[in-house]
Formats: sequence, C-alpha cells, structure tokens
Amino acid sequence: MCSQTLPPGPMQTLIFLDLEATGLPFSQPKITELCLLAVHRCALESPPTHQGPSPTVPPPPRVVDKLSLCVAPGKACSPAASEITGLSTTVLAAHGRQRFNADLVNLLQAFLQRQPQPWCLVAHNGDRYDFPLLQAELAVLGLASALDGGFCVDSIAALKALEQAGRSPEQGPWKSYSLGSIYTRLYGQAPPDSHRAEGDVLALLSICQWRPKALLQWVDAHARPFGTIKPMYRATAPTGINTSSSATATTLLARGRDTSSNLGGSRRPKVLPPMKGPGSSPREGLLAPLSLLALLTVALATLYGLSLAAPEQ
Repeated sequence: MCSQTLPPGPMQTLIFLDLEATGLPFSQPKITELCLLAVHRCALESPPTHQGPSPTVPPPPRVVDKLSLCVAPGKACSPAASEITGLSTTVLAAHGRQRFNADLVNLLQAFLQRQPQPWCLVAHNGDRYDFPLLQAELAVLGLASALDGGFCVDSIAALKALEQAGRSPEQGPWKSYSLGSIYTRLYGQAPPDSHRAEGDVLALLSICQWRPKALLQWVDAHARPFGTIKPMYRATAPTGINTSSSATATTLLARGRDTSSNLGGSRRPKVLPPMKGPGSSPREGLLAPLSLLALLTVALATLYGLSLAAPEQ
C-alpha cells in the first residue's frame, strides 16, 4: 500500500524509457520502437524484502501506465540493428507503421500530462543515447521544446552511485554496467526480451526495484530538466515536415559559409573577365584593339605604296 504522506522528494512519477533505432549514433539513427512505463513513486516506497544471493525478480507494480509504439524510420536499418531488435524498414512498412511525426509528439505529451507532476524520464545510458536521440527526432520536427516541462536521469549514473554506497571495502566495483550484466548479477538470470523496447523497460524497472528508496533519493537530487539535453545530431527535415525558422536560418548561414569558402573568401566572382571601366562591356573592350589594328594596316599600305613610287621619280 502507498503511504498517505509522500516523501519530500519532488519527483512524483518515474517514467522508464527505452528506444530502439536503426543503428549507432555515427549513422544518425532514427527511432524504430519506443516504450514508456510510468510508475508513481509510492509504488517504490515499500518494496518486498529480498534474501539470499540470488533473489527472485520483483513483480512490477500493479498500477502502471504504458505506451509502446513501433515507428517507421524513413531510412534503412543497419544489419546489426535489425538482427538484435528483429525490426527492419521493410517489416515496419509492411505493418503500416507511421513515421515519427507531430501526431506521435502529441501522443507523448498527452501521455506525460496524465502523470502526477513532476515526472522524470529514466533510461539506461540515457544521457548518451536515448535522451539525445529523442531530442534529435523532436528537433527535426521543429519541436525541440515539446518535453521541456519534464526531467531526466541516466540509470547507469544512479546505479553506480548506489552500488558504490553499498559496497563493502573488500568488494571491487562492478565490471560492467550494461543492462543485461546488472540484471544477471542481481537476479541470477538473463533478462527476458532483450533489445525489445518493452522488455528492456521492464528489465530496467526490475533493476531499479533493487534499492528503490535510495534510488528515489538519488533521482530527487540529480534529476535535470529534459530541455538541457542536446540533440544527438542535426538533420534536415524530410519532405512535408516544417522545421523551425531558426533551423532554416542556420542552414542558410551554413550554405553562405560554404559559398564563401569556395570563392576563396573573395566577394568578386572568378569567372568574370576583368573590365576596363566601371560601365564597360566585353564588346566595348574589343573596339580599341580593332581600331589600332586598322590604323596599322593603313599605315603599312601607305608606306608600301610610297616605296613603289620612289624609282619612277
């Protein structure tokens, strides 16, 4: 049962998030699947007590809100990403999945607005992957501020802090902080449905149920506004999607810089021939040489005629 008096921490809802995508960050990935699982903090206040080296996996709270969607990425998935997620552009298109668009953003906002405020996104390796990727998708649509009302934390940072705080001096640090490694270390088995957005979200929730009260305290102290997250990359919006005016201005500025560099920093085009005067044209520039040539011809002809007439005189 939830206590009637909430803890002093400000975060009322933890929203566990996982994204699957077309590839690694260097390939400018696009989201292919996302899942959000919203849990009120009172569901984590009174966890069951675990005993023994390999406790059983705690069941998820009874009261949760879940949003799970597959998304058409609009670009090819890398073979490695398709292999581990089971998703490909062809499969998603065959099932009629839609792109990451303004309707999906509205759906996200509606889902988040239903949660007790303030809410905080929790993602494993979120600072380096999930949060910047989500922000990049929003930025492409010109909606980078759509989730500015919320907060976010990276569960890797949280679990590192909790593990170090509860470690005895003779124990060494964990060798790996991957989701699967932590889950196996805590519960003695591999997490089910890995690399599926919903499966990874449930595994992350189970890990965070390991020391939930300490986790809540850490989240309250370290959550940061989602608006501080920088997009993973900046890309041109697909056809039919309006970008913000600032993005358009940035693109035009970049094009201007490219043109300037191609001209060697000079404002005068290299392809135009030099002019004699400010108002002269190429045709006018040829008249002077032609006139001089005509005068020389007449002079030579006159001299030649005089040379022929000289013996007779």
